[in-house]
Amino acid sequence: MNPEIEPWQVWWVDFDPRVGEQAGERPAIVVGTRLACTLPNDLAVVVPLTSTDRGLPIHPAVVLSGRTSYAMCDQIKSISRQRLRRPHRATLEPAEIDRIRFVLRRVIDI
Repeated sequence: MNPEIEPWQVWWVDFDPRVGEQAGERPAIVVGTRLACTLPNDLAVVVPLTSTDRGLPIHPAVVLSGRTSYAMCDQIKSISRQRLRRPHRATLEPAEIDRIRFVLRRVIDI
């Protein structure tokens, strides 16, 4: 059974196996629209998070449970919902969502 998801939720995601991207279990932000989250294709559109500050403007900072993470907007991906392990306890602030939206619009030109 695949989990119910909502835009801007943070989930623990299993990214293994990988080729050249982030690997292992790590948090990711669901960035699909409400429509994308309810499609019967069992996919989720996510942006992985990292704790490494690479100083890149395309990695906006977010604070999860008191720790700073960085949304890797250059690694947006569609994944199987089977990769979603469990919801993260943290939620994003509206200003954090706005920063991620701003960067995603520049990265994928929407």
